Amino acid sequence: MYWLTWRQHRMELLVAAALLLLAALPLIVTGVTMHEQYRSDGIAACVADPASRGGCGQLIEQFVDRYDQWANRLLWGAFLPALAGTFVGAPLLAREYEQGTWRLAFTQSVSRTRWLLTKLALVGSAVVVVGAAFGALFTWWRGPLNEIDGRLGAISFLIASPSLAAAGLFAFATGVLAGALLRRTIVAMAAALGTFLAVRLPLEEYVRPHYQAPLVRITDPQPGVETARLPDTDWIVQNSWVDAAGHRLTDGEESAIIRQVYGGADALYSSDARVESFMIDHGLRHWTEYHPDSSFWTFQAIEAGGFVALAVVFLAVAVWLVRRS
Repeated sequence: MYWLTWRQHRMELLVAAALLLLAALPLIVTGVTMHEQYRSDGIAACVADPASRGGCGQLIEQFVDRYDQWANRLLWGAFLPALAGTFVGAPLLAREYEQGTWRLAFTQSVSRTRWLLTKLALVGSAVVVVGAAFGALFTWWRGPLNEIDGRLGAISFLIASPSLAAAGLFAFATGVLAGALLRRTIVAMAAALGTFLAVRLPLEEYVRPHYQAPLVRITDPQPGVETARLPDTDWIVQNSWVDAAGHRLTDGEESAIIRQVYGGADALYSSDARVESFMIDHGLRHWTEYHPDSSFWTFQAIEAGGFVALAVVFLAVAVWLVRRS
């Protein structure tokens, strides 16, 4: 069974290894340079204590701008689980049914349950290991940027090892179940991709911010503070203003103030000296709803646990379908 599984799925493993190698080469080259500049240029000292020297905000801003485009490219890593579900999970059973080879597999000395569980365990484990390896590589590369911007931001969170591994397992299970239900490879691949995205995208936008109750802080306006970028590792869920009585302003009230400050211009929310001075004059303060960076591992555990639970359910249903077929 082990040799047969390897023979059937070695191409997927080789492709995954090639993708990992292709991603590792440029990331290691640029990552070593970035980590060295982070230390030698004094960015690490500025992040540890922004008040230790003048111009820290500008130094940090220049460093982030230098590597921001590279960092944004890592967003493609969030789609790796979708590839696992589409090209590994969906064909696993759909191809057997479509080509008729399931009849031969189910009539061998090995029971169909053992046959399927062995395939699921070996291929599923490979998906998890590959996802964790990609996550470790991405997280290492983003290390300095995570110390500046935190780990709960969309890209940092999505490409972490627990997130990639668990999402990959869920996508794989989705593909397996789609194959067991639809029994057509292309149709199962499309269904697996659509189902994964239908779960993953709303999760990002609407569910993750509520894994824990956000914290709230109210701060006074500071028109004289340096406007250049400073470290802020908290995940800001929502920004607003409160008046002297502690009541939050509505979006319409905030927009009216912005138009008043900028002389009727249709400007976006800003925190420059003009707005800050206006807030001081009118007794307004900043209201921020946020999650601290220290919640990172709790959030990772919650999301990974949810994906793993769904994967177990989907795989159990797929096994049940195969047993009764």
